[in-house]
Amino acid sequence: METQSSLDHWATSDEGSLVHNSIRSAQRSPVSSKTPHLFLFPGMGGHDPKLVEVGAACREPVRTVQILYPSWRTLLHDPDFSLDALVSDTVAQIKMCCSTGPILLAGYSFGGIVAFAVAMRLREAGYYVCFLGLLDIEAQPGIDVSPGALRAPMTHRQELAGFAAAVRRGEGTSKLAYATARRLKSPRWQPLLQLYARVPRRWLPSKFKVYLDRDLLSQHMEPLLREWAVRRDALPPLHVPVYLFRTAQHSANAARHLGWNHCCPDLTVISMSGTHLGMLKPSNLPALCEAFSKAVSQVLERTAL
Repeated sequence: METQSSLDHWATSDEGSLVHNSIRSAQRSPVSSKTPHLFLFPGMGGHDPKLVEVGAACREPVRTVQILYPSWRTLLHDPDFSLDALVSDTVAQIKMCCSTGPILLAGYSFGGIVAFAVAMRLREAGYYVCFLGLLDIEAQPGIDVSPGALRAPMTHRQELAGFAAAVRRGEGTSKLAYATARRLKSPRWQPLLQLYARVPRRWLPSKFKVYLDRDLLSQHMEPLLREWAVRRDALPPLHVPVYLFRTAQHSANAARHLGWNHCCPDLTVISMSGTHLGMLKPSNLPALCEAFSKAVSQVLERTAL
């Protein structure tokens, strides 16, 4: 059920300043050049405080920073935005606060794909990446790569049935925001989306606004999954210790490694409780934090840091 505490999982007064403040803090703090930096990559909806809790649980001394994605308002005016552009932007953020020292990367869902691509880019640039954590993401998500086929549009009846079911579960606001974001992203509703991007948003209920902005960012990020699906099989192996934290919420024929053994020769799979969307919820978060902390400790011990 959606409560104010579950809303706080997403809501912040200013996501951009929060993440940039953490970057500036990492730049200013007097830490050893050998202090590992852990960079966290959220899902398609952007900033996620619960992901920060996963990093903060590490027993080893690491400096944690959550990566900031461009806002959907920025992407609205950048039709050529691509996975490579997102990787370049992310690498620039990392270089702002980590010129030396070991680098650890971890990403939840779509963030795991971005973290993998960033690890490849950083290693090519000569940076020392000693850990990659993938939080419940398949190497080849179920994406149709045929032209124009990201998601089949739902009928009005399907949308109403889905909304009614969400209301019964106490998730009506989230479902309404998701349906609204899908509509606004369609060509027919572009003028309204442009208007929403320009005008003050105080007239919207705060809870709905948080979910809507999150889902609009997801809608703009979704084509990047299609880019990844096209190029994934041609990727060279990533010679970094990779830990996959996977839930059981995958197709019955999905391999335990979720396809990552193709490009991750040093792969460890750790089974987690909960569902894909539920692994960061309070009931499952402590177990994930414990497993993640143990994995980070193992890697840092292996590299004698």
